[in-house]
Amino acid sequence: MTETLRGSFDGVQQNNLVGWAQDSGVYPVEIMALIDGECIGFSLAQEHRRDLEEAGIGDGRFGFTIPIPNQFLTGTPHQVEFWINEGDARFLTPFQFQADIQAAHIGRAGQSSQSIPASTRSNGELDRKQSLIPQIDAKAALFPRLPRSPEENSLFNATMAELDKFCGLYPATPYYERLRLGARGTTRLDCFIEILNTLRRVDRERQGQRPKSGPLVSIVMPAHNRQHLIVDAIRSVLAQSYRNWQLIICDDASADGTVAAAQRFEDPRIEIVRHSERSGAAAARNACLRLARGEIIAYLDSDNVWHPRYLELMLETFAHWPGHQSAYASYFDLDIKANSIRIRKSDISRFHLEDQVAMPFVDLNSFMHRRTLYDVLGGFDERLKRRQDYDLIARYCWLREPRLIPYSLNLYQRIAKAEQITRTQKDDVASPRIVADKIASYYTDGLPATLPSWIRKVSILSWDMSRNHFAKAYCVAEALSKHVEVELISYRFFEKAFQPLADREPSFECKYFEGDTFPDFFNNFAQGIEAITGDVIYAVKPRLTSFGLGLLANYHTGKPLMLECNDLETVVSQAKASDTHVTRQLTDILTDLGKAKIPHEQIWSEILDPLVAGIPTVFTHNINLNLHYDRRCLYMRNVKDPALYAPGMFDRDITRQELGFTAEDRVILFGGLVRRHKGIFELVNLLTALADPRYKLLVVGSRETPDLATLSKEMKDNIVLLPPQPPERMAAINHASDLVILWQDPDVPAGHYQSPYKMSDAFAMGPAIIASPTSDMADFADRGLLLTVPYGDQKRLISTIRRVFDQPEQTAARRQRARKFFEREFSYASVFPAFALGAATLEPDRVYPVAEHFAQIFSEFRKRLLSEQRT
Repeated sequence: MTETLRGSFDGVQQNNLVGWAQDSGVYPVEIMALIDGECIGFSLAQEHRRDLEEAGIGDGRFGFTIPIPNQFLTGTPHQVEFWINEGDARFLTPFQFQADIQAAHIGRAGQSSQSIPASTRSNGELDRKQSLIPQIDAKAALFPRLPRSPEENSLFNATMAELDKFCGLYPATPYYERLRLGARGTTRLDCFIEILNTLRRVDRERQGQRPKSGPLVSIVMPAHNRQHLIVDAIRSVLAQSYRNWQLIICDDASADGTVAAAQRFEDPRIEIVRHSERSGAAAARNACLRLARGEIIAYLDSDNVWHPRYLELMLETFAHWPGHQSAYASYFDLDIKANSIRIRKSDISRFHLEDQVAMPFVDLNSFMHRRTLYDVLGGFDERLKRRQDYDLIARYCWLREPRLIPYSLNLYQRIAKAEQITRTQKDDVASPRIVADKIASYYTDGLPATLPSWIRKVSILSWDMSRNHFAKAYCVAEALSKHVEVELISYRFFEKAFQPLADREPSFECKYFEGDTFPDFFNNFAQGIEAITGDVIYAVKPRLTSFGLGLLANYHTGKPLMLECNDLETVVSQAKASDTHVTRQLTDILTDLGKAKIPHEQIWSEILDPLVAGIPTVFTHNINLNLHYDRRCLYMRNVKDPALYAPGMFDRDITRQELGFTAEDRVILFGGLVRRHKGIFELVNLLTALADPRYKLLVVGSRETPDLATLSKEMKDNIVLLPPQPPERMAAINHASDLVILWQDPDVPAGHYQSPYKMSDAFAMGPAIIASPTSDMADFADRGLLLTVPYGDQKRLISTIRRVFDQPEQTAARRQRARKFFEREFSYASVFPAFALGAATLEPDRVYPVAEHFAQIFSEFRKRLLSEQRT
C-alpha cells in the first residue's frame, strides 16, 4: 500500500467482497478483484459507510462491494486479490476465502497457492494442448487501461459476472469461455452491451428450456490442418440445444491429426469425408453439400465457434417465416494474437444487398438457408481461392433479403498463428475480379438458375385481359419466355384489351376467351381448362378465372399450381376506408347463386382467399400480403423489361419538350390507376401550396375511373392529363419527370396491400420518390431508396420536396441505389430464378385436397345453375 493509500478488505458479506479504500490524491479509488486469477469485476470505492465516517475517515464515502460469481460459491477455498491503478499495483495482501450460498468465511493467509486457470476448470481433458489459442494471464488481459466512468465499470462488471455464470453452467461448449477472454481485452463498450443483451435475452430467458423438434439441419464444415482448432468447433456443435442435425466434415488433405481429432467424437450425427489431394475450401464445402440430407443448410468453419442456441434461434426464424429462404445473425469478431485476445467488433446491420456487395458484413458461419437455394442456384464456385462465401451469400440473397436474428451468435476467430484464408490468400487478385464480374452479370442477365427437368412449358393464367392487372401476367410471361416455353391464358370481360399492351406482338402463345356470366360462361370456362398444356400452372390473383381455373385444372390433370397474390382482392375493388376483409365458405356459392353467376363478383374473392392456404407455392411482392398469407410467400415483384426501362435510351430534354415542359419546370408524375386513396387530389392542392410556377403535375391514367373523370372536368387547367401510354412511352415519361409522389391514404385498407407500378417505373428511370410510409414504403425508405412523409402532413411534404431539389448529391445517390434495386428485383432478369425457386418444391401429377374440394362444390354449383336454367 502506498503512503497516500489506506483501506482494508472486510470479508465476504451476502456473497459480496466488501472493503474500503482511500487515496488522498485520487478519488474515488478503482478496485479490481480477482478470484483464483480470474477477474470478477471492478468497483469504485465511493459507497457511504457510517463506520468510516464515525471513525473520522472523511465523509465515509470510500466503501466498495463486488459480487462473487456463483462458480466460486462452492464451499471450497479460493484466493482473492485486489489491484488498483488498472492492475499495476496490488492493494492489500492476497487472502483466501471459503463461501457457499448459505454462509461465508474469510481467513487471512498471506500468499496462496498458484491460481487455477479458467481453461482447466471445464473440460480440460479436451484438447487443451492447443498452442494457437493462448493461455492468457488474467490480469494482463483485462479491460484496457483507459479512464472509465462508473457506468462503464458497472457494464463491465455485469458482463463478466454473466459470462462467469454461463461458463460454469455450460462447460461443454467453448463459446462462453472464449468470449470471456475476448471481452477482457476489448475497449468496445458496444460489445459489452451486445454480450449482455444476448446473455439476458437468450441465455437467461431460455435457461432450462428445450427447443421444439424440427427439420434436419445439415452443417457443412471444411477443414485443412485444423488439429488444434476443430475440437472446439465440434464441441460447439455437440453443445447445441437443437439436436436434429447432421455434421459433415470434409478434410481437405490435412497433413496433421485433424481427422483423428474429429474421430474422437463418437456421435452418429457426425460424418467425415476426406480428399486425398488438396482441392480448396470451396470444393470441400461442395463435397459436404452433396452429402447433405437436411432441409436447412448451415456452415461452421473448423476455426470458429457457435453459441449453444444458434441452431435453435435460426430454426425458429425459418419456422416463423416459411417463405424466406435464408437468415443470418451477427457475430463477435475475435482477434487472437500470441499473447492477447480481444473483441474487435460486433455489428448487427440491417441487410441491403448493395451494402453487402460493397462491404460484406454477413459471415458465412452465421448464415443459414433452405436447401432449395442450393438445388436451384448451385453451390460454391471452386475457381475462387477466397471470397467464395461472399459470392454464395450474394447469390442466395439476390432475390430477397435474409431474415436478421438480432443477436451475436458466432465467434469469428482471427488467429495469428493459424493459416486462415483471409491471410494466406490476401494477395489473390483473381478471385475478387471473378466475383465482381459475376455480380455485374447478375444485374444484367439474372442469376443462373435450374428448373426441375420435368418442367418444359408454363401456363400463366390472368383472370382478365382488359384492365391494368393484365400487365403483371403479361410481363411474367414475357420474361419467362426467354427461358422456357410459355402460354398466356386469359378472359375478356370488359374492354377489348388492356390498351397499353394492345399493339404488342408477344413472343409467346396467347389464348384468349370471351368472358360472360354463368350459366352461359360454363363452356368458355371449360375451354380455358382444356387450353392449359403447360407442365406447371402460374395463376395471377386469387380470382375465379385464374386461381379457380387453376384449381380445376389441377383436379382434372394433376398439374401443379402456383399462385401470385398482388392485391388483397377482398378490399381492392372499391378502395375506400370502410372496406373490411371478409371471407366466406366455399359452399356459399350454392346459397348465393345470384352473385356467384358473375365470375368477377366479390363473392368469388371472398371464397377463394382462404383456399390459398391449400396450395404449396404462393408469390407476392408486399410485406402485408405476405403476413396475410402466413408469411409463406416467395417474392415476384412488379417487373419491367429493362430493355425498355433503360435511361440511356431516352433524351430527357426532348421528351420534356414533347410534353410541354421547360428545363426549369419541376415535374411531379402520377401514373397508373387514378383513385382518390392514392392521394391524387392532395397533389392538386399541393401545387397551390407550393406557390411556385415551376412545379407541374403530370397525370397518366391507365384507364378511365370516376376520379379521373372528376380530375379532367374540374382541374384540367392545373395539370397535364395523358391517356394510357405503352410501356416504352411510360419509361420515357418517367425519365423526363423529376418526382413521383405516392401519398396513399393509410385509412384505406387497399393501399396497405399494394406495391404501385409507378414506384417500379421510378426505381428504373430515376425520378425521386416521396411516399407515405404505408405498405413496403417505410422499408424502402430505410434502405435509402426513397423518402417518406406521413399522409396529410402537407408542410412536411413541401419541405421534403424542396429537400429533393436542394440536396442533389443525396438525391442522385438514392437514384443510383434505386436503379440497382430495380435491376436486381424488379427487372425481367429476376423472374426466372424466382419462378425456379417456387417450382423447386413442386411435385408433378399430384392433386391437391383443396382442388378436390373446390371441384366438388363447383360441380354442384354448375348442376344447380343448369337446373335453374332448364326450369
